[in-house]
Amino acid sequence: MIHNDKVLEDVNALLDYDSVKDFLFMNVINAETNKEELSMEPHTVIGDLAIVYRVMIKTTDNQFCSARVTNEMLDYYGIDVSQLHNDALISSPNMMKPEIIPLETLLTGVPEQEAWQHEDRHFVVLTNEHRTDGAATIFYSGVLNNLAEKLGHDLYIVPSSTDECLALCDSPTLNTDRLKEMLWYYVKKKDS
Repeated sequence: MIHNDKVLEDVNALLDYDSVKDFLFMNVINAETNKEELSMEPHTVIGDLAIVYRVMIKTTDNQFCSARVTNEMLDYYGIDVSQLHNDALISSPNMMKPEIIPLETLLTGVPEQEAWQHEDRHFVVLTNEHRTDGAATIFYSGVLNNLAEKLGHDLYIVPSSTDECLALCDSPTLNTDRLKEMLWYYVKKKDS
């Protein structure tokens, strides 16, 4: 469990970068959908995703409390978005430990060790230990490369929500036309 004691004792410590630097973590949101929100906070855009930054205040077994970093906070810190991003890349895996879970474990409860034994593995879920704001794990250093190496395939990454991403193996048995069709249908359905 994490306790940012400086912030818990005095909320003004949120304005002291030394008090929050090691408690930063990334959150991924849709850049287009959240344009207004992004105008008020430091962010990094990668494709159609925006990485925003949060400060972990406290975690328990079941939940966590955090604060979003705003432009005003960044001004107080006296740093730029690049430094904030680089520091968050370092601290995020400590604040929100990555988890890679076979899809069948998540959906049907197949024991994880058993699910990893299947050679036809196509879908895995990338998230974090809280299974909230877990899509950011795709930006953690080494996570995607290590997964591709473990599975023995290149990967397609599908950001399915802010909480997780799907990784699909690019294997001879993967029907990419069917995959594109499913994603197109999902996007169309979601937009209507």
